[in-house]
Amino acid sequence: MIEILPISIEVKKQRFDLFKSLRGFDYKNDDIIILSSKFVSMSEGAVVELGKIRASKKARSLAAKWHMNVKMAELVLRESDYIVKGVPGFLLAIRNGMIAPNAGIDRSNVPRGYAILYPRNPFGTAEELKQKFRSELGIRVGIVLADSRLMPTRIGTTGVAIACAGFQPVEDLRGRPDLFGNILKVTFKAVADGLATMGVAVMGESNESTPATVVRGARVIWSDEKFAWKDMAVPHDQDIYLRGVRSLR
Repeated sequence: MIEILPISIEVKKQRFDLFKSLRGFDYKNDDIIILSSKFVSMSEGAVVELGKIRASKKARSLAAKWHMNVKMAELVLRESDYIVKGVPGFLLAIRNGMIAPNAGIDRSNVPRGYAILYPRNPFGTAEELKQKFRSELGIRVGIVLADSRLMPTRIGTTGVAIACAGFQPVEDLRGRPDLFGNILKVTFKAVADGLATMGVAVMGESNESTPATVVRGARVIWSDEKFAWKDMAVPHDQDIYLRGVRSLR
């Protein structure tokens, strides 16, 4: 049986110790701890005052073209690896192999006039947190840093893992038979993303003050390997959605 257990934590408004903020919950061996990426960012002080951002000429041009805040456009340029396209109010950008409106930069759940960025080194943070649980509490846990994400053609948000530690984030099912004996040829199981979705469903999107959840009883392949975003992402020029949209032009 799988349990999804919320962890309520008081609102944080400045840098804080992430591990200490999670103490007090009765963790068990083999728990998977899902953390809001924005909560992690806040712990690292990855919050920017928009009034202090100086916009470049390119940012001003993009902001005018796509009807968006010029300083947000500048932040997206700084935080992105690649900008796919713009839509009114947003730039669709890729950062660390993942596409997101405005490169995942958010103006919700932060003080007015500020924006919150993704964690600087999300996989490093996940690995460090995993090791803390092992050394301080003597238990094996998995860590997922999760964000909410829009899915193509769907209303509302779901979850996506921006980093993980302690278990294999993706399972290769190619070569296995399905229920009818057909051999799977292209199927991979996005384990970390599935767990992130469980966590996001419980954490909520507004004022729940639940920035972490524990998934207990999940079946994962435990691993001490150190992962990176390339272990969870497909190159943008091979992505089925982006390739499909581009082929219609």
